[in-house]
Amino acid sequence: MKNVDKFFEKYVILVYKKGKLHGGFPMLVRKCISLKKYNNLAKYAKVDDSYYKYRRGTNYCVTLYCELEENETKEDPLNDVLEQYKVQRTGFEKYNELNGKRLYMFELEGACEEESDNKAAIAKVAKFAGKRVFNAEVGEFLELRVRALKDDEQ
Repeated sequence: MKNVDKFFEKYVILVYKKGKLHGGFPMLVRKCISLKKYNNLAKYAKVDDSYYKYRRGTNYCVTLYCELEENETKEDPLNDVLEQYKVQRTGFEKYNELNGKRLYMFELEGACEEESDNKAAIAKVAKFAGKRVFNAEVGEFLELRVRALKDDEQ
């Protein structure tokens, strides 16, 4: 499993033919954050420092805090990730502009039928923290990639 994680952290996640891409995700994912509602231990159980399990049901959730990159809008920057990882928005989203930076915070949860699949999907998305997620042109294809942030992006 460690080899899979190393591959995931460094390289290609998803490939689409040009023109069939559903949306971009050029963001600097700063960190996973803990919402106040996660303090309700009757509803949420902390899995690790980045994501939570709903006490009822078989689902997991994570909240990402991102900075939108230049020329990116907040209109729908998650479609590729939602499709690839079988996750969905929970409805919690916040957008703010502060000191010239466009900040975006949103909560995602698993969209699979099996609990183990939901946990795996959310655990992978939680690993976006501290990374840049973007689409890269490679020949006639677009690839969704995850890369560590450069020193000047941190």
